[in-house]
Amino acid sequence: MPELTYELVAPLVVQTDLSHGSVQVTFQCPVSGEQMRATGHITESAGSKIKSDVKRSLWRNIRWSLSRMMYSVFGYGVGGAIGSTVVDAAGAAGDSRAHQPSEAELKEAILDAFRSVGNRWAWDESTQRFVSGSVFKELQTEFTVIVQTAQLAKAWDRAVLARMLAEIASADGQLAEEERELFHAFLQEHKLDDLLERPPLSKADLEETSEDARHVMWLLAAAMAVSDEHFADSEQKKLAFFAQGLGVAADDQTRGLELAKEYVLDQALESAYADGRLDKAEHQRVMQLAAKLGVGEDRAARLDARCRKRKGIL
Repeated sequence: MPELTYELVAPLVVQTDLSHGSVQVTFQCPVSGEQMRATGHITESAGSKIKSDVKRSLWRNIRWSLSRMMYSVFGYGVGGAIGSTVVDAAGAAGDSRAHQPSEAELKEAILDAFRSVGNRWAWDESTQRFVSGSVFKELQTEFTVIVQTAQLAKAWDRAVLARMLAEIASADGQLAEEERELFHAFLQEHKLDDLLERPPLSKADLEETSEDARHVMWLLAAAMAVSDEHFADSEQKKLAFFAQGLGVAADDQTRGLELAKEYVLDQALESAYADGRLDKAEHQRVMQLAAKLGVGEDRAARLDARCRKRKGIL
């Protein structure tokens, strides 16, 4: 795969919406016609900042990738229950006073959006273009496939999931500003404050969710927990309580945690290969992360190979 540039991504862009210092982009696969919605952040001198962020904090990039996946789960994606115009309208007044991006900054933000869903695309060497990862589903993590095919159509399920995620994020008694920003990517700011003020979810709340939604809800909560650099006891206890209320069996919990950890590692690999090249130092950091997560060397190597194959990096 050549170095990732705006020119390679531009043919996939079918819509862009500016809002709150970010750009929401709709990408479309030229083969399947599948559309994906993603958010890129606009900053002055964005190119150097984003490159630095990718190299500086794997954990931060992992959590942002997860938040962007949540964006579609909560119905803000293409075809979702809540269109992007709602978000855009909410920020219209502020946008007029915000920094107006240059053409270069906007292009870099679109690239940022594409990177955030990079694991859902594959480089087709034969046609020298990106195509939807669903065309090459075997290169995706099982977690990604499960979440992409999930249907959380009911408002109750989405509301309970939002509360689950908020309780996981604040399980240690506090919610850092960076985590608030993460939630802002898929929830409106005032809704997050409302969630944090509510009493903890009850077993009855969890039992009232749709049976076919419970497994993926627990998976997403597990991913939120293990995407924290410190998987605290308080987070583990929350997951155990959620599993009880949702009826997730012990074996499914064990396997679900494995899938969540593999997804987190896959996102770290996406960050390491964001520039389309093999960086040995960054690769070593990812392998250290694999050890921290408890992902075995053989499995980590397999995920690494699949990520590179997906991105066309030999």
